[in-house]
Amino acid sequence: MANHPKSVGTCQIEELLGKGGMAEVFRGRQDGLERPVAVKAILPELKSDAEALERFRREALALAALQHENIVAVHELEEKSGRLYLIMELVDGVDLASLLGHGPLPVDVALVVGVALAQALGHAHFRRVVHRDVKPSNVMLSRQGVVKLTDFGIAKDLALDDLTRRGLVVGTLQYLAPEQVLGQRADPRSDLYSLGVLLYEVLSGQRPYRAPEQAELLRAIVQGRRRPLREVAPRVPRALAMVIERCLELEPGRRYQRASELARDLGRLLGAVLEGSPSARLVAFLRERGALGEEALTLLASEELEASRAVARPETVLAASQFEPGWSPGRRRGRILRPVLWTLVALALLSLAAVAAVRLWPGPAAGALRAVADQLEAPRS
Repeated sequence: MANHPKSVGTCQIEELLGKGGMAEVFRGRQDGLERPVAVKAILPELKSDAEALERFRREALALAALQHENIVAVHELEEKSGRLYLIMELVDGVDLASLLGHGPLPVDVALVVGVALAQALGHAHFRRVVHRDVKPSNVMLSRQGVVKLTDFGIAKDLALDDLTRRGLVVGTLQYLAPEQVLGQRADPRSDLYSLGVLLYEVLSGQRPYRAPEQAELLRAIVQGRRRPLREVAPRVPRALAMVIERCLELEPGRRYQRASELARDLGRLLGAVLEGSPSARLVAFLRERGALGEEALTLLASEELEASRAVARPETVLAASQFEPGWSPGRRRGRILRPVLWTLVALALLSLAAVAAVRLWPGPAAGALRAVADQLEAPRS
């Protein structure tokens, strides 16, 4: 703490919460409102790095532009003694990565998380912001039952120039889309791919791409060499696996094109397997995992917690439903072409039947065909 001021702006700085490659985060308290906050400070050694400072400012601008329940809120950007400080909402909860250390999540809880993150990304993409680093450690589950997407440190505002040099990979390798691994431009569909990787891990307890060496891992991601989700986690309902597999398509054009489409499909699945409030189910799950004490439940409605529960066998319920994920472009083309192909097949069969009839019964068949031809050629009154 010796290298940090005791206060920044209207906030008192308290304890260090964590440190990364670009910044460190402290717990703080905002004067007047007396609310806890997170104070993110750029590392001292980077305060003269022009690119690092610009990234830090852009994170603040990106967060300030995003007003959504499932995205951590920003309060202020302050500068003191040459260092930048971002004062943000402090999420009282646990990160998703630490929860995964105790095993995969139940299907309904995974769907609660997936819907919330898809909605958060949908809002970010609407404001032309691509996160580019969607992963479990950047997802917080609050003790009030809210999912929060955090850390927009390498987010890209599509309305601004890109700070990333072409060919430079940014983000966490295991969660990157193939085009990001190749150093190509990331777009909203890249975030949806990363969300697919996250959901694969949440449901199976393991990442889709694993390799002892980085070069091998890169090849696996670019070539799509992974085991299908249901092969790794047979308990996952087929309908949900179809949604996730579509997120993980190598070609961006074959993935979900918008986060709203993904949120819609995940939401339909969630509605089929969950009774009650998604927030209450998340709180109940945190209590089951030991991440929530009974004292934290005093401000929550106990009847809501009791009413929010998953169906006994979600895979059975979803197997019996008529759910079908939204079509990719290839499936849309198939939907249009299938009736045309069946019509052509039917006409071909009718033609063959007519030829066979003429050969077997030349007199009656020829007469019937001539009658049909005469009727078609007769002038219309």
